[in-house]
Amino acid sequence: MDTRVACSRHSMIEHFATKEKPFHFTDSGLDNVYLVGIKYFTCECGAISAEIPALKQLMQLIACDIVKSQSNLTGDEIRFLRKRLGKKATEYCKFLALEPETLSRIENGKVQASGATETLARLSYAILSGDPNLRELAVNILNTLAEALGVKPEKEKIVLQMSKNHEWSELPKAA
Repeated sequence: MDTRVACSRHSMIEHFATKEKPFHFTDSGLDNVYLVGIKYFTCECGAISAEIPALKQLMQLIACDIVKSQSNLTGDEIRFLRKRLGKKATEYCKFLALEPETLSRIENGKVQASGATETLARLSYAILSGDPNLRELAVNILNTLAEALGVKPEKEKIVLQMSKNHEWSELPKAA
C-alpha cells in the first residue's frame, strides 16, 4: 500500500525505517505501533507518507498482538479490534454486554474498560476474526471464565459395545 501524501510545493526525502529509527505508524489508529523495514518520506513542510506493503497482514498481526497482550486494553485498542471485525459500535457493544454510550466513552478514553469488558473484547476478536493463531487463546479464555464461574465441564460418557463378531464399537451418543 502506498500512503504517500504528495507535496506539491516541496520534494519529499526518502528514508528507510530501521530498528534504531522505526516509522511511527499512526494511521493504524494506535499510538504505539512502529514499523521497521519500510520506505517512508518526509517533507520540509511536515508532510509524512509511507509505502506499506501487505497492509491486511500487518493489521491482522497488530490485532493478534493486542489480543495476546497482558496489559490493559486502551479504548483505541478496543476500537481497533472492533473495526478489524467490521462491526459498528451499536453491534459490537452487544458482544461486550455494554450500552452503546459506555462503549463510546471507553473508545474515546473517557472511561477505562473493566476487566470483564477487556476479556470479552479479546474473546470476541479471537472467535469472530477466524484467525487460527487465536483459537488456543479463545479456548484458554473460555476455560478461565468457566473456572472463575465455578463451571466444571461434565465428562462425556464413553459407551462401547462388543459385537457378536467380538469387535468393539462406539454406541451413538444420547441426545
